[in-house]
Amino acid sequence: MSTVPMTKLGPSPVTEYLRRVVADLREVEGGAVNTSIPELANADPSTVGIAVATVDGALYQAGDTKQEFSIQSISKAFTYAQALTDRGVEGVFEKIDVEPSGDAFNEISLQPDTGRPSNPMINAGAIASTSLVRNTSHGSRMERILRLYSRCAGRQLRINKTVQAQERRAGDRNRALGWLLTSRGIIEGDPTRALEDYFSQCAVMLNCVDLARMGATLAAGGRNPVTGERVLEPPVVSDVLSVMSTCGMYDDAGRWALRVGLPAKSGVSGGVVAVLPGQLAVAVFSPPLDRHGNSVRGVAACERLTKDLDLHFARTERNGHSTVRAEYTLAEAPSLVRRNEAATEVLEEHGEDARIIELQGDLRFAGAETAVRTVREAARQSRYVLVDIRQVDDMARFVIPMLGRAAEQVENTGHHVVLIAEKGNEHAGQLEHPMPVFTTRAEALTWAEDRILEEFGGGECTPDKVASTRSELLSTMDEEDVRRIRAHTEPVSWDAGATVLRAGQKFNGVFMVTSGRVEVSRRSPQGDRVELEIIGPGMSFGEIAMGTGLRHLVSFTALSDVTAQRLSPEAIAQIEEEDPRLALRWWRAVGQQAMLRIEERWRQRAGETHTAG
Repeated sequence: MSTVPMTKLGPSPVTEYLRRVVADLREVEGGAVNTSIPELANADPSTVGIAVATVDGALYQAGDTKQEFSIQSISKAFTYAQALTDRGVEGVFEKIDVEPSGDAFNEISLQPDTGRPSNPMINAGAIASTSLVRNTSHGSRMERILRLYSRCAGRQLRINKTVQAQERRAGDRNRALGWLLTSRGIIEGDPTRALEDYFSQCAVMLNCVDLARMGATLAAGGRNPVTGERVLEPPVVSDVLSVMSTCGMYDDAGRWALRVGLPAKSGVSGGVVAVLPGQLAVAVFSPPLDRHGNSVRGVAACERLTKDLDLHFARTERNGHSTVRAEYTLAEAPSLVRRNEAATEVLEEHGEDARIIELQGDLRFAGAETAVRTVREAARQSRYVLVDIRQVDDMARFVIPMLGRAAEQVENTGHHVVLIAEKGNEHAGQLEHPMPVFTTRAEALTWAEDRILEEFGGGECTPDKVASTRSELLSTMDEEDVRRIRAHTEPVSWDAGATVLRAGQKFNGVFMVTSGRVEVSRRSPQGDRVELEIIGPGMSFGEIAMGTGLRHLVSFTALSDVTAQRLSPEAIAQIEEEDPRLALRWWRAVGQQAMLRIEERWRQRAGETHTAG
């Protein structure tokens, strides 16, 4: 089996796409960096980074993804999760409502009747959330908040003391909100400690990759996809994502829901995280902000990804099935072609060199990413990768081009990808990179087997033509017996596409193929045509009918121009009459060949059962 280093394949098509997006975003102008504290005011406005993290641990990134920035208001979503964990949904709801406010993030406003902040994503609600996180024997409030952020990111994060001090010096408006919350009984007692912790949580440093991992933890229902740790309980995550959907982008939440359609949270340092539950998270960092306090390029990036990759919640795939229906090798499920002994030995030795990947369900971005990643990994292990899309229900426009790009990268390593698609599949026509397309798995498997035999076998493994005396049916007989049997045969031929024999047709001889290929098929109870095997040079057919009421149980069709030697019923009768001993040896050879074919068919059926499981 030939293996290829992943680096030789080059970057994933997903990474290549993100690089193009970043290049386009660098041309986007407008907005201004936040000047509320010096650390934000000094940010480089040209910085752009994007990271995409999936719920099964994959990560794609482009641009300035290692540039650290302070989390700022993005912290609100995660602190709210800790408050829900500590106090329960009812305990938090008594203090903080969950209604969109339509106000700016720092608006000084409380509900007139209850005194509650409208939601936990504006500053008043966020300060209240921080106050609800408990101090425990396992750590102070701020220690527990930082621990939660770190567990979501999958690495230890830190508080930037300079940013913390600057937040504290510029925090008079937030202090006013804190005392206002105290006056209405939302915060009990002096709010100073809660405010200090709020300033500290906004000063936690992270980069785009960290933020994407944090978002992916939410997308995965609270389990970190990389560490596998259960960080938050699913009901808590559900509540957090619900509030992010309606309130996470402040007074731009309505347009965001229409244009992007993902739960999201932004911060005034220029970070944005958007979550597609059950699938992935997108993190973007670029400091210039719009009038709502959201990153200009961050918003543009999310709108672009949603449009290009169908990430909007109303257009994502159904989650009833996984994308990869099955993955197996040629060794586990060989083709329908009946091979000679030499070819069988080669294929048994090199059966791992071909790998079949069956896809299913609806393919949008998450499904396409899984498919491409699976194909690239399979191409590292096997020379030939066969991708079967016949069970795919619906497919986004970008999926086939993405698979085509992956195939192009694989071709550059000397390995190969082919597609199995229904005849007339509209998506197969979108291929920009030439890729072999087969309409049946049997054809694709045969193609892969032929390539393996060409590389590792001799001419006897893949003969275009053989002498009639080399038929496997006669392989157990000595040369003189073969010569005498051969003297009773006659040449026959069929054009490609011709029906050689039909099911139910009366037995009319045994055929020993000398060139071309014949497909054996039957009809299912539903009337569908089912391929059983393919017979090539050196193989035979027709002898089974001699033991089944002299009628053929299956049909035979010429896949190409076919030539054969026919031993007619009359010739068999003549041999039996003139030379009973030769006839006995002939029948023994037929019986042995029949048993070998039955054993081979059971082996194939066992492989099919294995792959279906």
